[in-house]
Amino acid sequence: MMKTIRKTAIVMLLFVYFLTYGVLPQVLAAGKDTPMIVVAHRAGAKVAPENTLAALKQAIRDGAPIAEIDVQQLSDGTLIVMHDSNFKRTAGEDVCVWDTEADVLSTLEVGSTFSAAYRGEQIPTLEEMLACAGDRITLMIELKYTGQEQELEENVLALLQEYDMVDECIIGSMNRGILQRVKELEQDISTVYIAHDLGEDDYDLDYADSYSIEGKNLTTDMVEAIHYEGKSVYGWTANTSGAMRQIVNSGADGIVTDDVRLLQAFLRENACRKAFESVY
Repeated sequence: MMKTIRKTAIVMLLFVYFLTYGVLPQVLAAGKDTPMIVVAHRAGAKVAPENTLAALKQAIRDGAPIAEIDVQQLSDGTLIVMHDSNFKRTAGEDVCVWDTEADVLSTLEVGSTFSAAYRGEQIPTLEEMLACAGDRITLMIELKYTGQEQELEENVLALLQEYDMVDECIIGSMNRGILQRVKELEQDISTVYIAHDLGEDDYDLDYADSYSIEGKNLTTDMVEAIHYEGKSVYGWTANTSGAMRQIVNSGADGIVTDDVRLLQAFLRENACRKAFESVY
């Protein structure tokens, strides 16, 4: 009887501790001895306009270790943080990125479509995002391919070197040629191959240090095979507890989400559940 009471007391203490401090739940949620990595998709598109300084600052405040951002190149070579190749959806201007120069950025506003609270928020340059991130958060920089780029990889790496942030960033892309070129230019930089799915022949790509795969396509066999090659795996983009659980159950190392707070809460709850299961 006393042993049961002690177990219950221990579990309740763990429950309160996890919910209060958020420590260890990530480890338990992942089902292994390393933390589940939280990646803020488009810098955290749930709580602020996607791919903006406001979103990145909130991701930092929320304690996300990594923020994923998208980078494209303007016609004058300026590197901007933008997902779409056209400004229509976020800024209301039907103009392609590659037809635009830097002086136009000050006329584009992307906050109002998200919320009146963010009115005036603008499209940042990669340089601005690097300056904001500093050593406070790792940037997973997805290089978008449109076919209009001019020395995109060289320009991105030059900027990372200028800010002494080669070790603070991960370069990602869905375009294999981009990752190959990045590794040719800077062998030591971390890279991630982003894909909807993978074939078995893709698990050991020499230009990919990690993989980011659409969560619904992740399997335990895939993750184990990639881990066997010494590479890590992220699942994207999980914005519901069901999608998050599927990625956790696959054994992946990290989850990409628009909603950092929801994922953190899910990991805490999952950790508490595992704590109960381990005691009883």
